[in-house]
Amino acid sequence: MTAQQPNPFAPHWLIRDIVIGSHIPAAGPGNLLFIGDSIVEGFYWNRVAALPVVNAGYSGIWTEALEPKVPRLVEAAKPRIVALLVGTNDAKKGQTESGLDAVIDVFSRTVRQAVSAGAPVIVVTPPPVETSKRLTNFYSVEAMSLLSRRIMSIAEGEGVHVVDMHGAFAAENGDAKAGVTTDGVHLSAQAYRAMHDMLERKIAHLTDRT
Repeated sequence: MTAQQPNPFAPHWLIRDIVIGSHIPAAGPGNLLFIGDSIVEGFYWNRVAALPVVNAGYSGIWTEALEPKVPRLVEAAKPRIVALLVGTNDAKKGQTESGLDAVIDVFSRTVRQAVSAGAPVIVVTPPPVETSKRLTNFYSVEAMSLLSRRIMSIAEGEGVHVVDMHGAFAAENGDAKAGVTTDGVHLSAQAYRAMHDMLERKIAHLTDRT
């Protein structure tokens, strides 16, 4: 029996749990709860479309590891809207189609957990990979594209809202447009502003309807 390797991100995730726990009461109920990986953690706005932001980003996290955190975060934050961006770290090179099937199964459960809180849910697709940059050797353009399409299909089936960051940032060949990332997957300041604007439009539309 092979010993399980320690999770190198565990200490950081513990710190994030503590920080997020302190931010939730500061933001108060009726917030935008933005849950996800390092791309969320790097989102530096504290308000979107008049909603205070609870940034529940965990660098390095993948879908299966995030799933158990979602119900606890939703219960604690009492959000007006939940946004979910995860999957980037599931689309690494060597990922198989059956592996992506398993990711999608977990993602579906995660979305349903978010929906159960009764707040509108926005699913954000992972960004495309910008080839020739530092992290390109770790992430698969094809897997990221396929995962994003399947995430959109899940969102449609679950009746949740979508911000298609992958589609907005991808060139015709599926790679990220030049300048979208700093290292192949993490967003540049310009791309973060574009994602913020997409979220703001979607959230303003949802809050205007309620």
